[in-house]
Amino acid sequence: MRSRLYADLAGFLRAACTHASHAGRELPALPFYVKEHVVGWLTPSFADLLRRWPHVFDVNPAYVTFKGGDNAAARTAAMAEVTRELARDGLLRHWRDELVGVHHHYGTPELLRIERGASRHFGITAFGAHVNGFSRQGGLVHVWIARRSGKKQVDPGKYDNLVGGRISAGLTVDETLRKEAWEEAGIAPALLADVNCLGAVRVEYSVPEGLHREILFVHDLWLPQDFKPANQDGEVSEFSLRPVEEVMEMILRGDFTLDAGAVMVDGLLRLGAVLPEDPQYLDMLRMLKP
Repeated sequence: MRSRLYADLAGFLRAACTHASHAGRELPALPFYVKEHVVGWLTPSFADLLRRWPHVFDVNPAYVTFKGGDNAAARTAAMAEVTRELARDGLLRHWRDELVGVHHHYGTPELLRIERGASRHFGITAFGAHVNGFSRQGGLVHVWIARRSGKKQVDPGKYDNLVGGRISAGLTVDETLRKEAWEEAGIAPALLADVNCLGAVRVEYSVPEGLHREILFVHDLWLPQDFKPANQDGEVSEFSLRPVEEVMEMILRGDFTLDAGAVMVDGLLRLGAVLPEDPQYLDMLRMLKP
């Protein structure tokens, strides 16, 4: 049974972690340049819409260049004009009223900021912080998972990691982790004292709006047996504590979001749920990494 699970998990990762270099084959797309950097990928139909703003975009048959300002603040203002009009016309439906930073590489200065709900349309790489919550129950490892509220704009009712959230413009990975840990699961700062970022997972897949591209900074949190998560912001409908193999089966049934599923597989690899001698092991590692 386990060998079948491992092979199926590798297949799941192939769906969730398409390499950016394959974007042109998996999704007909045009590179989106800010200065000399490719920061996103656009569907041809969306690129054509951008011709409405010739003062902001230079739309060519093979690429699109952003020309709406010579500094981050000016670019942000120009992009805000575009996204507001797209939302007004019903072409951008998942408005979050939250800005995320656009970088050519995480940790470098922002090139601009963009409404979070537009990031998929522009195929921009977003960044998030996620936490796998583990607990030992009766000598066996169990996993805390969260079910998304049915009112969520994206993937309502799907399962998530115990904690996970997008990094808003101006926040660090650690600040996001602590903010989301409290809002989503009521995790007090004392429980996070020894938690460090253990790496990152890359997810990339087609969505109706365009292309979802995200790098998720991952953390493992071991929780006491008597810990009970408590949602604070209304974004989680319920929590449950499940054995590892049950969580694997849920991932394969499609119960998890692709993002949370990839983070969970990454955590299970660290747990030793898949041994290095398994033929799928190195493939899984390779697909997950940025």
